[in-house]
Amino acid sequence: MPKKEDILENIDQYSVEQLVTYVKEGIVTFKELCDDTDGEFSAAKRREVKHKLESGDSDEWNKVQTERTVDAVNRYLSSYPDGQFRSQARALKAQLEQKVQDDLRKSVTDEAWSIVDKTDINALRQFVREFPTSIHASEANNLINNLLLDEIMGVDVETLVSQIGQFQTDQSLTPAQKDNNIIDVIERFLGEQKITKDEFLKKIAEDHNLLNAGVVKRLINKGTISVADLLGINIDRLFIQKMYNGESAQSFPTPEKLEKINKQSTEVYFWGIPSSGKSCALGAILSVAASGRVARSMDPDTESQGYGYMMKLINLFQNGEIGTLMEGTSVDSFYEMGFDLVDNESKIHPITCIDMAGELMRCMFKANAGDPMSETDEVMLDTMTKVLIDNRSTNRKMHIFVIEYGAENRLYEGLPQRVYLEGAVSYIKNTGIFRKDTDAIYIMITKADKAKNATRDTFTNYINEKYLGFYNGLEQICKDNEINKGKVEKLAFSLGDVCFQNYCRFNSRPAENVVNLILQRSASYRGGRRGMFESIFRG
Repeated sequence: MPKKEDILENIDQYSVEQLVTYVKEGIVTFKELCDDTDGEFSAAKRREVKHKLESGDSDEWNKVQTERTVDAVNRYLSSYPDGQFRSQARALKAQLEQKVQDDLRKSVTDEAWSIVDKTDINALRQFVREFPTSIHASEANNLINNLLLDEIMGVDVETLVSQIGQFQTDQSLTPAQKDNNIIDVIERFLGEQKITKDEFLKKIAEDHNLLNAGVVKRLINKGTISVADLLGINIDRLFIQKMYNGESAQSFPTPEKLEKINKQSTEVYFWGIPSSGKSCALGAILSVAASGRVARSMDPDTESQGYGYMMKLINLFQNGEIGTLMEGTSVDSFYEMGFDLVDNESKIHPITCIDMAGELMRCMFKANAGDPMSETDEVMLDTMTKVLIDNRSTNRKMHIFVIEYGAENRLYEGLPQRVYLEGAVSYIKNTGIFRKDTDAIYIMITKADKAKNATRDTFTNYINEKYLGFYNGLEQICKDNEINKGKVEKLAFSLGDVCFQNYCRFNSRPAENVVNLILQRSASYRGGRRGMFESIFRG
C-alpha cells in the first residue's frame, strides 16, 4: 500500500479505482488529491473519482453503522467530508466517544465498588461521595439505609424469625413470592453476618415447623444448609425422606355456600384466623373420632355440605405415623361436617362440626371498625349471619376459638391475632349470636408442645399475659348468657411433631381428649329412640 506522499507526487500513475480505494481507506483525502498535486490531478479524473466516491456514500455509511467504532466514523468523514450522512456521522462519533469515557469511568467505579466493605457504613458513604453518579450509588444508599435500620431495630435471629413470619402471613404475596422473600432474607442475614449459621440451625431445631419443605429443599440446593446440618439438629430421617420424595400437602376445592345447619345434632364451631392451626386441629379430631380409639364408630353424613372435605380430613392422621398435612384451606370457605358418633355405651351422638372461614374474624373486626369491605368480606359475614342468626337451628352449640401458641407477635395484615380475636368478641356481643343454645365456649391453644414446662398453669398464665382482653370478653359473654356457669375453658392442643409445615408424626392424645369432651357435652340417644332425642334438641 503506497504512502500518501507517493500518491500525491505520482497521481498520474494511479487509476481512478485505486485513488477511490486510497480515499476510502483513509490514506489520503479527496481534498488533498485536489489541492496538493500541483495540478496533476486532471479535471476529468477528478470528476470520475468524485462520482465514484459519492456513489459509495451510502455503502460506506452502512459499514459505519455495522462497525459502530470511532475509527469507522473517522474513515467515513475523511472519505466523504461533504457526504449526505456527515451530520449523523458527527453525532455518532460524539456518542461513541462518550461511551468510551463512560465505559472507562464504569470500569473504575466497578473496581472501586468490588472492594467496598458492604457492612461498613463509613466505607459506603465514602463511595457515594467519590462516585455520586455511579450505577452503584443507589445500591450503596440502600445498604446504608438497611444498616441504619439494623442499628435502630436491632438485628438477631429473633428478627429473622419475625420477618419470616410476616412473609408467611402476608396475603398480598403468592406462595412462590413468600418462599422467594423468605429465602432472600435468610441468605441476607447469613451473608451479611447478622446471624451465624449455628444460630439459624438452632432456631430450626427449636421449631421444626419454622420453614416449609420447599424452602428447606431450596436452601439445601443452594448450599446455604445441608442434609447433614438437619441430621445434626435431630431432624428425623423420615421427615427428610418425605421431603425428598416430593410428597405435597393435600388441597381442597371451594365448597358450595353454607346457608344453614340441617342436621339435628350438637353443633361444634371452630373459629380462628388464618394460620392458627384450626383446620389441622379439626382434621386430627375427626381422624381420632373415626379411628375407634374413643368412640366405637363414626357414621359420616353424606348429605352434609362439607362431606368431601371431612373425609379427606379423617384420613390425614394415623397415630404414631408420619403423614402429609393439608394445604391452608381457602380463607373465605365454611365447611359443615355432620356425623354420628357411637360411644362405648352404644349411645348415638349426632354431631355437626363447622370449620368457620379463616378470614371471618378480620371481617368482623372490619365491620366494627367501619373499614371498607370487599364483596368476599360481605359474603362471609352474610354466611355467618344466616347460619347463626337468620337460619339458626334449635340445636345445642359449642364454640371453640383456636389460638396458635407463640404467634402473639406475628402480624396478619399489619395487626396481631389478638386484635382480631377481640374484634370478633365485640361483634359477637353486638349481634347476640351466643345468647341462646350455647352450652360451652373454649379456647384451644394449638402447638402447645412449644411451651416449656407445659402445665395447666402455663397456659392460664399465657392467656392472661397475651390475650386477657379476649378471654375476659368471652368470659363476660358466658356470665351474661349463663353459659357453662360463666366459665371459659382452656384446651391445650398439639398434633405431635410437625416438621417443615408439611409433615407430622401424629400424637393422638390431645385429639382424643377433645373427642372425649365432645362426647361428654353432646346430646345422645339410644337406637330406636330418635323421637326422644329430637325433643331434647328442641329444648
